[in-house]
Amino acid sequence: MFTKFKDLEHHQFYEGNIRMTRSQQDPYRQALFYLLGLTSQTRRHIRDLYDFEESSIRLEGLQQGWQTSSTVKLTRLAFNLYNGYTGDAELGAPRNYSPYFIFDTGLLPYFFEAIKLRFPEYARIQVYDSIHFPQEVPNRREEYEWEH
Repeated sequence: MFTKFKDLEHHQFYEGNIRMTRSQQDPYRQALFYLLGLTSQTRRHIRDLYDFEESSIRLEGLQQGWQTSSTVKLTRLAFNLYNGYTGDAELGAPRNYSPYFIFDTGLLPYFFEAIKLRFPEYARIQVYDSIHFPQEVPNRREEYEWEH
């Protein structure tokens, strides 16, 4: 499956963290590191968001002062794809994890890439060698009488 990256830094961050955590076959961490690598802020503060020693997410990372509206959205999606977290301790939490609130960002195309990484079995697209269409579509104009 082809994965689209935002830029070189995003790709390098993703590959480095996947190798470091030996997560080549782990769709949960693939989606997590893909999303957390999208912005320079989340890359710079990865240790606020992920505990490499415990191999777990750090929920308190959502409350850090460096978070912006976009980084909060991508962090929420990353945590949700990682373990289903929906902000149980936050006020109005489930609402904040719905597509209506999370997908309202210019990062949306990359969010779909992360979803494909997390659920590869459902993201596979059947590729056909060729599809044949008729060269000409006959003009089948028929008149119908409609009763009113």
